[in-house]
Amino acid sequence: MKKLKLIRRLILLLIVFGLFFTAYYTYAVSPNDYTFSTYNYVNKDITSALNGFKIAYISDINLTDKESVSRLKKMIDKLNSYPFDMVVFGGDLYDGTIIESKDVSAALKDIECKYGKFAILGEKDNSSSLEVTQILNDGGFEVLENTARTIHYKEASFLLLACHQDTDISSLKGDTKTIKIGITHQPDSFQNHKGKLDLQLSGHSYGGSIYIPYYGALLAPDNAKIYNHGIYEESNSVLLVSNGFHGPASFPYKFLARNEVNFITLNTSSNSQ
Repeated sequence: MKKLKLIRRLILLLIVFGLFFTAYYTYAVSPNDYTFSTYNYVNKDITSALNGFKIAYISDINLTDKESVSRLKKMIDKLNSYPFDMVVFGGDLYDGTIIESKDVSAALKDIECKYGKFAILGEKDNSSSLEVTQILNDGGFEVLENTARTIHYKEASFLLLACHQDTDISSLKGDTKTIKIGITHQPDSFQNHKGKLDLQLSGHSYGGSIYIPYYGALLAPDNAKIYNHGIYEESNSVLLVSNGFHGPASFPYKFLARNEVNFITLNTSSNSQ
């Protein structure tokens, strides 16, 4: 009986400790915590020359003050220590008033890559779209809107498509003999885009902020109700939803939806290319 009571007390102690640690991490650590996540995208239409091409994907930076700008600078310093070929920003640079525009542009300009820096705007960027676009341009980013770009790498290439939620992605014309990678801020656009591209990169959802396995996201925003966390495969298309680099100022807390910067590596499933 004594052993049984001891075991019960230990189990209760572990539960209490687990709850305390979860609460502490969620409210004290998670808003500024982040990781670098990796995903290998495999497609038989990726040629051997394109095999290994790596995209750094950053979404939902949500700058609010000088401290958040300093956090961005530190992330970029760490980002540059990794190998990657191209960087894509998935929207929502600020969460409110635009601040430190020169410092932000200078930080973005420090991102080092050989094959292009591209960006789209999120819904939070739209109210100051001209200023945000200028900040991104000054940081070396080309801001795309309902546009197709052919990205050349060695003797290979792929098509980069940037479009709005409601755009018919098939209307964006480009080289159709290669894979198509789409960037759209809001992930529920995948309902319209799947089957028309190979890979879609989105953000906006914050990974659901509070994510419960086998149940789903507790705080999925509009336009991320269907797709909001992780990887989805439908109609021969793949969607990657980033948790974003920082949550919104209204609720920056995370549980099992850790802030992240994503690395996507293109890999061929064929050795005969």
